[in-house]
This record gives sequence, C-alpha cells and structure tokens, in this order.
Amino acid sequence: MANRLFYDNTREEICQEWGHWVDGMTDWEWYATLTFRDPEDPRFPGWTRIGWQSALKALRSFHNALVGELDYINPVWVAVGETQQRGTPHWHLLVANVADQRRMSWLDWWFERYGIARVLPYQAELGARYYLGKYLTKQLANIEFSPALYAQLGRT
Repeated sequence: MANRLFYDNTREEICQEWGHWVDGMTDWEWYATLTFRDPEDPRFPGWTRIGWQSALKALRSFHNALVGELDYINPVWVAVGETQQRGTPHWHLLVANVADQRRMSWLDWWFERYGIARVLPYQAELGARYYLGKYLTKQLANIEFSPALYAQLGRT
C-alpha cells in the first residue's frame, strides 16, 4: 500500500490552482478563441483540415504579427488547445501587453488567414480559471506560452 499513489485533487481544485498561477503571471487584457475554418467552406477552396503542427504554426504566426505591430512591446499570452468535436484544433488564449491594439483588427487578421476568432476584454474578477480552466481538464490539453512567458518560467 505504501507504493500506491493517491490523487485527491479534483478537477475543480486543479483548475482553481492553475488559474491562480496563471492570474499571477501578468495583468491580462484579452481573452481570445482562435478557431480554424472547415475545409468544406466553398469560400476557401483548397483548404484542408489542419492538425496540431499547423495549429501551432498559426499560433506562432499570430504572435509574430502581434510583435510586428507592437515592436516596442513584447506581447505575452498563454494558450490552451483543444480538439473540437469536428476533429480540428482550437485555441483559447489570455493575452497581455497589447497596448492600444483594436481587438476587432485581430478578429479580421485571424479570419483572413485561418477562420473565426473572438477577442474579448479580460475580466479579472472571473480570473484565468474561468477562461482557461475547463479546457485544461476537459481532455488532454496542449498548453503553450509566448516566448516572453516561457523565458519568465526559466525555460529556453
């Protein structure tokens, strides 16, 4: 019995603790969802269903575009990826250090390249747990950090 591991943290407790940790990273400004369009959409002929490698590339492209617009500020974000029922990756992000960027401009940017996006103001009273916690434990989640946050965590 001594070698047996006991896990007494519930899904709710994990989400709560992770949310507190993420909340302490920075003053978040946006909550975004980045969805990829269906390949069957006739408006975009030749589009094929993407996988996780393409989804990661798109997330990096989003980051690079933000950096290009904010060359004097390093935007930071944390993203939790999930696979939608239709089998396509989907991102949920908290974003900070975006200065006076218009959220709607980034909806348009994502739509032109990948699909549908929502970019909403972050409501601190709800916290990161509300925005990202359920996706963390809903299934095996893919968690990504912006380069600046990754460095802050002591990673290279």
